[in-house]
Amino acid sequence: MQLTHVWYEIPMLTDAPSLLPPDVAHLKPIPGQPPLESAQAAQAIFAGATIPYTGEVFDSLPNLRFIVRTGIGIDNVDGDAAAARGIVFCNTPDGPTESTAEHAVALLLAVAKRIIPGHLGTSSGGWPARSALMGTEVQGKTLGLVGLGRIGRRVAHICGAGLGMRVIGADPFVSAEAAAQMGVELLSQEEVMAQADFLSLHAPSIPATHKMINRDSIARMKTGAYLINVARGPLVDDDALIEALDSGRLAGAGIDVFDPEPPAADAPIRFHPKIVLTPHSASVTDAGRARIERMAVERVLEFFSGQKPKDVCNPRVWEIGLRG
Repeated sequence: MQLTHVWYEIPMLTDAPSLLPPDVAHLKPIPGQPPLESAQAAQAIFAGATIPYTGEVFDSLPNLRFIVRTGIGIDNVDGDAAAARGIVFCNTPDGPTESTAEHAVALLLAVAKRIIPGHLGTSSGGWPARSALMGTEVQGKTLGLVGLGRIGRRVAHICGAGLGMRVIGADPFVSAEAAAQMGVELLSQEEVMAQADFLSLHAPSIPATHKMINRDSIARMKTGAYLINVARGPLVDDDALIEALDSGRLAGAGIDVFDPEPPAADAPIRFHPKIVLTPHSASVTDAGRARIERMAVERVLEFFSGQKPKDVCNPRVWEIGLRG
């Protein structure tokens, strides 16, 4: 099958598209029009995180054969609906690992060391009282990880081997032996939440994890613990988080993901003094973006050269049959 048209939900930031054949047409959203209106001729889509790719969307794109998510998250693409229509769906899970893991650790240190209050107090022309900036040393503290996939494992290594933290984790798909090889003590999710001084979320957004951080689970956490979320916004009940920070039950939070995104302009989470916020930018580094985009293009080239591409997220499509 010859590749002639590709469509980009978001602009590519590197020269990765230059790897595509020179006669391929590069389609992009047209300002003032519905974004997918310009995708009618596309055989392949480089998908971001904003547009929900549903069965209805796939039915409106008769030429589409392949969709690749430029990142690790797949919750905005209905893989089963794609498979039912013979459309192959991939992601690039290895691309953002290092950038996102480093960002999680950066948020952890920022909340522990009171970086933002110190910066704001100093940059405004003042000189904050040092007693108001009392931080927390992380060495010897317990880091709890919910999810031990690529990013969780890397965070475990940085914080365990690098920062001298005790690392515990929960993941139903990881054995105690495999966790031990990562330097992680495998416990139940309830035990991880109860023992963690810093709780870092690395789970997917699925029904079982929806608002897993809520009033009940926070009540079982250590008083004075910190929450880090670079996974997905729906994992956290924002109202419960704000209440816990106001009451002192939790000492702080580092949040990179929200539900919805972006949060409303007047959402309380935007203004809380104990929260360090970043705009879903954990994977946004030059090296990380280059890896993601190159991997995305490689998946497209693999598929259109007749190979089964890496990181297929809806493998059932091979049983149903590809769109002709």
